[in-house]
Amino acid sequence: MKHQVIEWEQGWSYMQAGITKLKRIIQGLPEPQFSSEDYMMLYATVYNMRTQNPPYDYSQQLYDKYRETFQDYITSTVLPSLKEKRGEFMLQEFVKSWTNHKVMVRWLSRFFHYLDRYFIADRSLANLDEVGLNSFRDFVYRETKVDARVAVIGLINKEREGRKLTETY
Repeated sequence: MKHQVIEWEQGWSYMQAGITKLKRIIQGLPEPQFSSEDYMMLYATVYNMRTQNPPYDYSQQLYDKYRETFQDYITSTVLPSLKEKRGEFMLQEFVKSWTNHKVMVRWLSRFFHYLDRYFIADRSLANLDEVGLNSFRDFVYRETKVDARVAVIGLINKEREGRKLTETY
């Protein structure tokens, strides 16, 4: 039985729909959870796009888009929400963003897992978890570390002065 070739536009469009759904879930927007069928279809799409014969093997493009997905999400959603807050509220948002980011890495790395198994290993590239986690460090932490340090020092001083701290960390 011959598989139908999945063109880049068709396959990536399907993956983008799954990624958008994941982002909405993470942000707490109304969205049904992923069903087993949803998950398997996303995984199968990556599998098929990875195992097609050239010129339809889209492994490198999928890997690049995986990385780009994190960068786009961080610059369009995470950083703006952090930059509009100060002090203790910025730290709370930072913790929330980090928690959400780890969930996003876990789910996206599962969808794209077949890349980890062969393509990434064969080329000695950073694995999917590394790409996802490093993107937070490179784009969020490095951008906010000075403000975070100031906020933490402010909380330490507040505690030293005997003022009550919010216990949401």
